[in-house]
Amino acid sequence: MAELKKLDWGKWLLKTALAGGLLGLLFSYAADNSVTIEQTVNALASIPLAFVALIEIFDKVADKNDYYNALVKQFATGKSKASGVLISLIFAALGMFVIIWALTGTITMNIGAIGPANIFVAGLISLYIFAPETGDDELLLWAWLGATIATRGELLAILPSITGLDFNIF
Repeated sequence: MAELKKLDWGKWLLKTALAGGLLGLLFSYAADNSVTIEQTVNALASIPLAFVALIEIFDKVADKNDYYNALVKQFATGKSKASGVLISLIFAALGMFVIIWALTGTITMNIGAIGPANIFVAGLISLYIFAPETGDDELLLWAWLGATIATRGELLAILPSITGLDFNIF
């Protein structure tokens, strides 16, 4: 029988507090910018299926290999754990930029050019990837499928659009 891992309550509490705090910031941003459920559903449904699949795979790999703890070990050896947390946040921010690109088709340094709903959804997905213990189920796939059904497939894209090329089949 496989041996159960002992839960490290300190690490769990740190991860949970960090994920909860970031989720609180995202909800506050959405409320301050009056992001509606309709805008959120449209932003979710507009993510190309290829990105949804890649995000789910990345989330499974990240949870299976526990990259958060690996980053803490790599960058916080002999230092405070804050440097490991900071590196994790940097990776989450980079992931968010990739997701914004998937949602909007462009990366711009002008946040005003990107809708608040896209930033909100990109933040949720980034948090989904880097939050602990999310790799067991395909939560993003289910949310994307529900959003695609809700929009009757009007925003369905299999592959992301690349300037000059159109991969959309509908």
